[in-house]
Amino acid sequence: MELSDLQTRNTQILALLRASRKPLPSPSAVALELMRQVGRRETGVFEVCRCARKDPMLVAKTVQVANSALYAGLRQTAAVEDAVMRIGVATLARLAVGLTLVHTASDWLPDFDLNRHWRCALARGLVMQRLARRLRSIPGSEAFTLGLLSDIGQLAMAAAFGAEVANPPAAESVSLLQYQRERWGFDQNEASAALLEDWEFPVALWLAVLPIGQEVAHAAGRGGELALMVDVARCVAGNLCSLHAKADLPGLYMGAARLGMDQEAVVVMLDQMRTDFPDMARILDVSIPADQAEAEFERLRAALAVAPPLDDRLPDSALVVGPLAQPGSGLCRVLEQDGMRVLVAPGLEQGTELLRLHQPQVLILENELLAGDKLAWCRQVRLEFGPRLYMLLLTSALEDEETLRTIDAGANDVLAYPSEPRLLLAKVRLGGHTVRLLAALEHERHHAFTMQRELARINANLRAAAYTDELTGLPNRRALDEFLAQAWADAARAGLALSCVMLDLDHFKAINDSHGHDVGDRVLCAVTRTLHAQTRSTDMLARWGGEELVLVCTNTDARAAAALAERMRRAVEDMQGDFPAVTLSAGVAQAGFSGTRIEDVLHAADQALLLAKRGGRNRVVSLPMQVQGCASQAE
Repeated sequence: MELSDLQTRNTQILALLRASRKPLPSPSAVALELMRQVGRRETGVFEVCRCARKDPMLVAKTVQVANSALYAGLRQTAAVEDAVMRIGVATLARLAVGLTLVHTASDWLPDFDLNRHWRCALARGLVMQRLARRLRSIPGSEAFTLGLLSDIGQLAMAAAFGAEVANPPAAESVSLLQYQRERWGFDQNEASAALLEDWEFPVALWLAVLPIGQEVAHAAGRGGELALMVDVARCVAGNLCSLHAKADLPGLYMGAARLGMDQEAVVVMLDQMRTDFPDMARILDVSIPADQAEAEFERLRAALAVAPPLDDRLPDSALVVGPLAQPGSGLCRVLEQDGMRVLVAPGLEQGTELLRLHQPQVLILENELLAGDKLAWCRQVRLEFGPRLYMLLLTSALEDEETLRTIDAGANDVLAYPSEPRLLLAKVRLGGHTVRLLAALEHERHHAFTMQRELARINANLRAAAYTDELTGLPNRRALDEFLAQAWADAARAGLALSCVMLDLDHFKAINDSHGHDVGDRVLCAVTRTLHAQTRSTDMLARWGGEELVLVCTNTDARAAAALAERMRRAVEDMQGDFPAVTLSAGVAQAGFSGTRIEDVLHAADQALLLAKRGGRNRVVSLPMQVQGCASQAE
């Protein structure tokens, strides 16, 4: 389907929604104005900020997002200008649409579980943000917004037609999307695309919410990857927010594999989401009890921790795709008499949906009678399902050029039809046997990989325990010695500065004597957290012993290290908590590499610390010159 056809379809869907005369979800006037502004290339940060300030809640949410897990590792900001520059003008406008939509429809959708809708939307957004960070495809905030709004069409359809949109009658045996198409002529994915285009989202973004395999625009490139990301995000959110105890995972595994993610990577992504979810829920005002959120994450994590469901599909099942594929037809009757479970789909779109839902072993295509781009569809199916699907092509012209191209696109075999039923059954049985054999081999390989990964995890935990201080969680002396040796060698080879800071809590023994060692432990842990927040990722803060810590600053001269130590001293002095006030003394020394040892630098830093103690404590002392004087790069 061409882009112009899709845009015409979007217009028709919007007309059907608006014909209900019901209030539909709509961004705030400020958010829509922002979208119009970013359409003009000359719009800058200050113009966007001036517009955003018309909505104080939007400004507050923007600053919260800029300080959220979406931008982990960046300094906190309170200025909306800094927040906009961090997020990006265009991305902010689209994010504003999502932020203002979260509070919509609370009064006019009484029978619709609005909180659950936005809880699932938040999960999709976090998955998209993590995938974007991994794949470097689009900015994280833009991906988050796309995930947040990818099912906004469900909300619009519920507003227009009632809560039945999300909860079809129990008697209906078809999937939710198929039910929506049969009942109203379009589904919630198509409605989402129509709304996003109406709100002036870029074509690539609203195309991505359409089903993979449905449109030519998804065949390759950035559009296909975005659509696959949305698919994976929907799978994760659906499993997290499922009302059933057992998660449905095949689609998640397949989509993640196509994005280059194995089972372990999916589990890691889930754990990261688990950490980010509460903070982002507070920003979006999504209500969910902490124990319920934990239970949902734990259930999905437990399901992901076992082997993928490669061999739990029905033992013998086939999907027949084509207009003659009707229940009870001659072709279906031949297969059913052989004990197979037969699914039928009149067209390619319905075939895609049944493939994902039921995971059959065999796919039978009626070649000449199928409308649509069969070659693109076959390539898409083969790419998505890999070798664990046997694809048989039924055709009346074995040597036809289109038949040969279809085989090149992914079909395993071809058969003249009508044909001898026994020959059809022989090919189908052979295909099913091959698929089961591949599934068994893959299951064994996965089991071996799981065992290897568990052994690696145990070894990693043992190593971490050997290199970590049990009380503070900081690296211990052993870890410090290895890091310092490597940093020393790197600095000497490249001619870079290297400084060490020795840090010691003042009068710590008095705290232990007066308040007890449990309070002293709390103080030490609070101090290490405060100090660690001030360090760079390239430095190491380690516990030297007792209340003494060491900071190794790479590519840093004594003056810069002393400035860092002073910030640490002030941060400790300003600490508040259920423990006594505490101060910090520090000694700084810069390394030289001609005729000196690592021990000399640590000794020099210790001597500087002693001078700080003698000088009255709660201060930083730096030696007047570096040890054995090797000029730093900064100088």
